[in-house]
Amino acid sequence: MKLSLRSLLFDLIFFEKCPICKGKSYWEIAPFCLNCWERIKPLKSQKIKSGYFNKYFWKYIDILYSYSNYEGPLKEMIHYFKYHKIMRLGRQLGKLLCKIEKPSVDVIIPVPLHYKKLRSREFNQSAILAKELSKAWRIPVDFDCLIKIKNTQEQASLNKSEREKNIKDAFFIEKTLENKKVALVDDVLTTGSTLLECAKALKRHGKVREVCAITLARAI
Repeated sequence: MKLSLRSLLFDLIFFEKCPICKGKSYWEIAPFCLNCWERIKPLKSQKIKSGYFNKYFWKYIDILYSYSNYEGPLKEMIHYFKYHKIMRLGRQLGKLLCKIEKPSVDVIIPVPLHYKKLRSREFNQSAILAKELSKAWRIPVDFDCLIKIKNTQEQASLNKSEREKNIKDAFFIEKTLENKKVALVDDVLTTGSTLLECAKALKRHGKVREVCAITLARAI
């Protein structure tokens, strides 16, 4: 990202300060600044096929890609994106996610929100990330295959066992994608409960051949 006339005009009009370091915000990622953006570092091992989670997780998820750790500036930016509804952050974070290795898949599927949550939030953060991946990789996105049928509690407020119970059987397959390789996209991976339930539905009822999970950040 380079300083531009648009950036200078933004500074003159809004005078926003970065909520992390109080430095001058940059228009494309406002209210955050370029210095904090550049502190986001990719994981050394973005692609994993084992470890961190139990064997049941790897029974349904074949590969996991995560761009960075869920900490520091990235954690703050994801929070602002989701809960302060700053759409420009989502698009820029999606472009960041595009830097991971492109997997060999047929279709991209974002982790869905329940319709009540979608109505309240007004957008699905995972869908925005998935759209950016689709544009960069030229792989289609399917928004209709996987739907969420349970209006669950926010996973962030629960411990591991509560999360597993909360999200169990929350997803439904609207149509099959028999023998397809699927990229399942979410913003953050913590315990893996949500991705596991989605992947389970895709493999059991969607009849997909392979699930490649992709997240912007990983908490483990």
